[in-house]
Amino acid sequence: MHDFALRDHSGLVIALPELESLIGHWRSRYDAAVSGVPAHVTLLVPWVPPAEITEADLDAVAQLARSWPPFNVSFRDFGVFENRHGPDVYWLSPEPTDEFLALIDDVLSCWPDYPPYEGVHGDDVTPHLTVSSSVAAAELEEMLSTVRGQLPITARADRISVLEVSDGRCVTRTSFRLTGKR
Repeated sequence: MHDFALRDHSGLVIALPELESLIGHWRSRYDAAVSGVPAHVTLLVPWVPPAEITEADLDAVAQLARSWPPFNVSFRDFGVFENRHGPDVYWLSPEPTDEFLALIDDVLSCWPDYPPYEGVHGDDVTPHLTVSSSVAAAELEEMLSTVRGQLPITARADRISVLEVSDGRCVTRTSFRLTGKR
């Protein structure tokens, strides 16, 4: 777990509510560091501390959303972040990845003072949808098999959501529709 996860923080994500029926059960059991986090692909976390988010910050997110068209994203299989100090993190890999990487680059150009994950991974950002960060070995195969049996699945990336985490609970402060043309 990243240090910021233990503090109040905010983030920018592409929420994918249509994936809750596929992975919500597993996320609630094995990725519950913060309750209320929707199924999503992270664009930037941590972002501006919740108490310091200004109207100018929200206007910049809205402007960014207006510059991006909505796009379809497919999930076909798992990826794994191996963790020497704890359980491995299992995640679904979004396709196309390039769309997310370009959107993340746009976000980072707006907020260069907020490196992804506080810079612990350097410049290496892997777009992903976390399913489990704590699955027990005995249940790992059941989780993988159950989710894989429902893949591939396609969702619509159509909004940037501002999430705020306080006291271990997450709320969506606001969302901005992607309305750009390309």
